[in-house]
Amino acid sequence: MAATESPSLDVDRHIKYWKRCHGTFLPAPYTSNDSTRLTLACFIISSLDLLQSPLTPPERAAIRTWVLSLQHPDGGFCGSATHAPTGASAGDANLAATFFALVLLALAAVGTGSEKNEQNAFAGVRRKRLLRWLKRLQRNEDGAVAQMLWEGEPVGGHDVRNSYMAAGIRWMMRGDVQLGDGGWVEDLDIKRWTEFIAGTQTHDGGMGETTSHQESHGGYTFCALSALSLLSKPGSAGDRAKAADEHIPDRAQLLKFLAHRQFTYHAEEEMERDEDEENFVEKELAQLQLDGPPALVGCNGRWNKKADTCYFWWAAGALSLLGQESLLRREPARNYLTGITQHRIGGFGKTTGAPPDIYHSYLGLTALAVMGDPKLKPLHAELCCSVEVAACIAKARDGLLAAEKARAATNWENDGFW
Repeated sequence: MAATESPSLDVDRHIKYWKRCHGTFLPAPYTSNDSTRLTLACFIISSLDLLQSPLTPPERAAIRTWVLSLQHPDGGFCGSATHAPTGASAGDANLAATFFALVLLALAAVGTGSEKNEQNAFAGVRRKRLLRWLKRLQRNEDGAVAQMLWEGEPVGGHDVRNSYMAAGIRWMMRGDVQLGDGGWVEDLDIKRWTEFIAGTQTHDGGMGETTSHQESHGGYTFCALSALSLLSKPGSAGDRAKAADEHIPDRAQLLKFLAHRQFTYHAEEEMERDEDEENFVEKELAQLQLDGPPALVGCNGRWNKKADTCYFWWAAGALSLLGQESLLRREPARNYLTGITQHRIGGFGKTTGAPPDIYHSYLGLTALAVMGDPKLKPLHAELCCSVEVAACIAKARDGLLAAEKARAATNWENDGFW
């Protein structure tokens, strides 16, 4: 490679990496992630979609059958076969599993060239039961959404990440159904919910985990902004920015916090175990725009932390929701991802020298996609999947609503009270 040539995304190696993840047993360290198997599966299949590597018809059918087998009879989805109602450690549905189950169903239907397949992607999902389960997760005391139900009560913290997944599920399932329509289900309290999300903004402009846990974090910030956008039914980039303008108390400080997640990266030889060694020089944003820009820009999630692959996604995704992509140092950031953490066997590691893992490998791709990498499909920031998959989700939602209305017109529905 010439000295002036920038590294690029090695698509072939990434496809091989993700196909290995899909077609073989994962390494032993993933054993403890069994309860989140739906999440891992979604990252794997969505990565292949972003890389434009299509699934075979048998693979699509197997994904669909498996996902629907994890549906809980009371609404929502469980994270793996082990925790399904018939599994060895039968459990309850949870937000993360439900969010990724719905995206996976769309991933299994998209790209077939069949409009009917996309419209039927959610066939078999018990929509009304799911939405009633979702409403029961909202807490009375502050409007926050819990992770799951335990003995009928919402449990799992007041985490803004729950609000993000719940808002995504609501967007994917509810649609614009009005009171009196066949598919209507009582909604969550949106006013109190948005007030809770807005209340997570901290003194430095970022968003914290809850209204009481006030340490700003790039991941929480993305989740808060995405939730607000999804609750406003986004139709354009302008709608996204408007959602933040209407609810975030201090937009200027928020932009400053996100812009300052970028810094000049200077320790190319760092090792992941060197936890105490700095690998950055933080500068004012104006300094980052001087002549002679840095060759590499790292990104962190909190002040004075090391560069990490996933934080490029959290910061870049959040800035895209605000319509402020111009604050990203795209080329130096791309150089860091493709030249520092992109692994020689495919995928991305967390930091320099780290092996690739599913989480960082997926968010490395989404970061490049939201920055407009021409080798990847365009990204839908709120749902963290391709624009094509998000469009399929909208079609599938409309198809599910149409099927419900047709059943209601001819017979009692087997999806609610009975």
